[in-house]
Amino acid sequence: MSRHRWQRPLASTQQGREATRAQVIEAIDRTAPETKSDLASTVGISEQYLSEILQTLKADSVVRKGYVVDDAAVYEETTGISRLYSDSAPESVDGMTSPSDRGPAVLSLLERLETVTTTQYEAARTAFDGGEPEQPADTLESLTNERYGAVISELKSYTLTTDWPGNRVAADLASIATNLEIVGDRACFIADVVDGRPEPAAGIITERIGDIFRAGDRINDRFSTILFECDLSAYTDLRSEEETIHRDIDELFELVTAYDMELYGYLVTVIRALERAIYYWADAAELAVNLHSGLTPNHGLE
Repeated sequence: MSRHRWQRPLASTQQGREATRAQVIEAIDRTAPETKSDLASTVGISEQYLSEILQTLKADSVVRKGYVVDDAAVYEETTGISRLYSDSAPESVDGMTSPSDRGPAVLSLLERLETVTTTQYEAARTAFDGGEPEQPADTLESLTNERYGAVISELKSYTLTTDWPGNRVAADLASIATNLEIVGDRACFIADVVDGRPEPAAGIITERIGDIFRAGDRINDRFSTILFECDLSAYTDLRSEEETIHRDIDELFELVTAYDMELYGYLVTVIRALERAIYYWADAAELAVNLHSGLTPNHGLE
């Protein structure tokens, strides 16, 4: 799931001491500098100012000797490092959000999008279980599109009013929004497939798929904790849950071969769509970790 995303070289434009701390951490993580001079040149600040920043980072155990970033310490300090997170609502003047508050404003819109796509996912699960959701997944599609559009519109303003690394941050936030929109789309697809059957499938396979649905809920909860609460410690649990889901899905694909072709096709279609929804939540969580901390989590190392 890790991927290389476009990044402009670190610029000399600063956005305050906390932003500079974040740039130093990111530069160390990305370039592994051999000397303080190399690091200062990469970040675009003086060696004296860099020394001051490094002193605070070392005091917080975020950076160790040899310019090595301690991931766990960064995660613990993320609320003071993140360029996006704020525990207070963004302020506005004459209805306009200031550039420095664009991050929290985007997160607020993303949270509204996540709420409706989660509702779509829950509606798909209810339909699969043979129940009648209060609002079917497909009836929420227009609301999902509206909220997705609101995020993208805000990100255009974010890009225009925010210095680097705003452009890269905006691109990754757009990817998160797209991932959430895809989750809603997969939920609609599952609901449509279920609606095409005269009655719900029964038996152990249905129960096992229900377990996957519930595991998806937990993945989404942890993604939300990472992105909206800036609690990166949830990422380790998310990765563990994701690995378990993959094993369970592999077993399910083997079990459904015992059914007739019609039921086999139905079950495989639902499982595959469910798997993709969970993938996009997990991928969004990885992006969120990178956005808040400047570190790209490596699978298998958490």
